Amino acid sequence: QGLYFDKENNFIIETEHGPMGGDEINLIEVEKINKDEILNYGWPVVSAGEHYGGKNPKRNKIKYEKYPLYKSHSKHGFIEPIKSFVPSIGIAENVKIGDNKYVLSSMRDRSIYFFNLDQEKNIINFDRVEVFERVRDLKFHDNKLYLFMEDTASIGIIDLI
Repeated sequence: QGLYFDKENNFIIETEHGPMGGDEINLIEVEKINKDEILNYGWPVVSAGEHYGGKNPKRNKIKYEKYPLYKSHSKHGFIEPIKSFVPSIGIAENVKIGDNKYVLSSMRDRSIYFFNLDQEKNIINFDRVEVFERVRDLKFHDNKLYLFMEDTASIGIIDLI
């Protein structure tokens, strides 16, 4: 749903929808990208969420056999997300707003989330701000955060000075 290339830190912050639950924020370290080994973040084998309909044997038996949705990424050879959301928030765009400071938008949760990354690239200071509307996209320019809101087809502006 969202990709932000942080040139200063040489990584990509990627946001993606999971199944029923399991939206993720992944951090892709550019220096680890190479042609010989593919970075694998686990979908559709691993997720904090569940297949729609759950573990209902009549509805999803074959799906869970083929795509089991293990809960630990690293135990199964995949890269762990830096954050998972259960229940899903309808994660959308993400942007950088300062030194190791970021914000992401959500559609289902009708909120934006501010967070920092520490030296080890772990999320700290994770704060939710409800905006009461689906926020599909974000843009940061001249210390202003622009929210592109779906329900009213409007643009919200937050001055971050």
